[in-house]
Amino acid sequence: MAKQTGSVFTVDVAGLDAGSGQPTYERICERIRAAIRSGAMAPNARLPSSRTLAKDLGVARNTVDWALGQLVADGYIVRRRGAGSFVAAQLPERDASPLSSKRVAKPRPAAAEARRLSQRAAALRSYPGHYRPSEAAPFTPSLPPIDLFPRKTWNRLLAREAGKPGSDYWAYGASNGLPALREAIAAHASAMRATRCSPEQVIVVTSTQQAVELAAKALADPGDGAWVETPGYQPVQHCLRAAGLRVVPVPVDEQGLDVQAGRALALQARLAYVTPAHQYPLGHEMSLARREALLDWAQQQDAYVIEDDYDGDYRYEGRPIASLQGMDGGGRVIYVGSFNKILFPGLRIAYAIVPEPLVAAFVDAKHVADGHTALLAQGVLAAFIQEGHLARHLRKTRALYDERRLAFLEEAKVLADALDFGPARAGMHVAGLFNDRHAHLDDRAVAAECARAGIEVHPLSKYGTAERGGLVFGFAGTTRTAARAGLDIVRRAIVSAGVSAPGR
Repeated sequence: MAKQTGSVFTVDVAGLDAGSGQPTYERICERIRAAIRSGAMAPNARLPSSRTLAKDLGVARNTVDWALGQLVADGYIVRRRGAGSFVAAQLPERDASPLSSKRVAKPRPAAAEARRLSQRAAALRSYPGHYRPSEAAPFTPSLPPIDLFPRKTWNRLLAREAGKPGSDYWAYGASNGLPALREAIAAHASAMRATRCSPEQVIVVTSTQQAVELAAKALADPGDGAWVETPGYQPVQHCLRAAGLRVVPVPVDEQGLDVQAGRALALQARLAYVTPAHQYPLGHEMSLARREALLDWAQQQDAYVIEDDYDGDYRYEGRPIASLQGMDGGGRVIYVGSFNKILFPGLRIAYAIVPEPLVAAFVDAKHVADGHTALLAQGVLAAFIQEGHLARHLRKTRALYDERRLAFLEEAKVLADALDFGPARAGMHVAGLFNDRHAHLDDRAVAAECARAGIEVHPLSKYGTAERGGLVFGFAGTTRTAARAGLDIVRRAIVSAGVSAPGR
């Protein structure tokens, strides 16, 4: 018979009225009962065996048996022959209130009671956390179709890497990331995006937001200004605010971020966050003149540019756009890339390529943030890239996304009377702005109406100030058939919003 391990179930017997003269079995009984009442032990949860509990608690087995027997009699525990003891599916009504005055617990504050929070928490509350997984639906922006990911290949590499001897994946790792992955990322970014870097300049992080947070902590002080695109990627803006920076919304036009407007708004800003290859969400490319002007500003003002190469791996028309980092001769660009959208969101691996003089500061900031990114996943991703699987996956998805892009644009003509679509030469989404006749529409109301019908489109207004409202559509995960049906729902939602709009 296999030897039983510890139960990892602790009942603080000594700490519960130990000097009151209450028998030990009653103290055990009361502590387990309290755990069940509070929900710490879920209905139908299996309890450790009485032998294991006795060993963990340092008491005789008979003492535990007496405690469990009392809980069975009270209706808190049920015993199943050959299976063990389990928490009852329902709390017994007769024992739902405290048993005696001496056992009444101190009242807990109501969950909704206001608490004093930090000023930083106010910035965090403006971008509330998520409590459930994001679900795929037609037109969800920036969500890759998971069914296209080569799971068999990934699982094979996962099993292989996990089975390797040594402690590379099982001990604490270097904060900047596994050497193999940093080498693979440097080679990938150089080949695909014409970056110039060594593996030592690569910092492995969990997400774009973390890369931006590290930049804010390493390069700016609370109160310093940070340019951001408007409309633009909101999670990064909230990240900068939470780090104590003063966010400066800078307008975007067909040439990308308006550098002259940024200079007028906050000449001495410390950071500028941009998505030059495919502006999120409008889809414009930053012109060469704007790129040069942005780099000149950073050099003159001792500032830094955070280049989020959003959708840089997916371009369908024209030549690839050179990265700002590749153009930068003064070490003023922090290049950020992510694998979470080109592979699968649950991966949580991204990277920053930083100028050599800044490497130590970024590694220190990463170490303080969370130590290091998960090592086994880094090892699997390194092998995935080095063995050519990433390149094959990108070729496959690029072809399919292009097909779905063209199908969406064809089917989206049904909305031509209401929306003017922006550029869709790259990426996984396209934005449509309400035309003059529909400029009065509330894009959030339209998006809410679509959501009620199972379609997810993002209102353009959620990304900040724009010339007018509009809708952002993801096309990568939507087939032509699904796009046709979904667009009909959007059309009806726009009609409904127009009828109910004030003054209509």
